[in-house]
Amino acid sequence: MPVWPYFVNMKLLSDKELNWSDIVANNRMNRSRNASGVNSYEQELKLRPEKLLHAFIERNGKVKWLDLCCGEGRALIQAAEWLAEKKIQDQAQLIGIDLVDQFHPVPEPVSCLRFEVMALAGWMPSDRYDIITCIHGLHYLGDKLSLLAAACSSLTEDGVLMANLDLNSIRVEKDVKAQYLRKVLKEHQIDYKARSKMIFCKGPRQLTFQLDYLGADDRAGANYTGQPAVDSWYRMIK
Repeated sequence: MPVWPYFVNMKLLSDKELNWSDIVANNRMNRSRNASGVNSYEQELKLRPEKLLHAFIERNGKVKWLDLCCGEGRALIQAAEWLAEKKIQDQAQLIGIDLVDQFHPVPEPVSCLRFEVMALAGWMPSDRYDIITCIHGLHYLGDKLSLLAAACSSLTEDGVLMANLDLNSIRVEKDVKAQYLRKVLKEHQIDYKARSKMIFCKGPRQLTFQLDYLGADDRAGANYTGQPAVDSWYRMIK
C-alpha cells in the first residue's frame, strides 16, 4: 500500500465530481442482484432477506428495510412480491435508494415498496430502520465513513446493518494498516469480518471518527471483487 506522503498532493475528487465518474456511473456490482439464489443478497449476507423480514414481522408486528445503492432494485421487488403473496405486505415498508434511475417497474400487487433517486453524499436519515443493507455500494462512494455513521445511527433498537466494506479502500493518514478504523469499530461493538469484507451492526450506534474527509480517488483500480472501485482519503484531526 502506498505511503501517505506520495499521495498528499494528488488530485482528489469531491463527492459531486465523483457522481460523474465513469467508475461510479458504469459500475455493475449491484445492478441486477436477486434477493435469493444465484447472484443474490442471500449469497452476500448468508441469509434470505425474506426470512429476515418475516422474523421482524413475527417479533415486532412490522418491519422497515432500507437498501442503499440498490441498483435495479430486483432484490427489493422479489422480497416485496413474497410479502404480497404471504399477505403481510401491509406490515412492511421497503425503500431502495440509488444514484441513477434504473429501477425495475414495481408490480401492481406490490404496495409496500418505493424507490428514490438520490446521491448518498451527506445523506441524513429521516426515520429509523429495522434492516439496512448496502451490497457492494460503499465501494463507489466518497465519504464512506459518514454514510456508515449515519446508517448506524438510524437503526431501531434491534435493527441490523449489513454491508460490504473494504477497509483497504479507506486511506487514513498515519494509519496504513487501518488499525485506527478497526479500533473505532471495535470500541463501538461493530463487527467487521476482514476475510469476507462484511460489516455488521445490531442496534443503533453514535459512531464517530476523528477524521477529516479529503476526497476520493476513482483511479484506485480493482479492489478485492476484481472490479474498479473508489478509494476514500481522510486525515486525522489533530
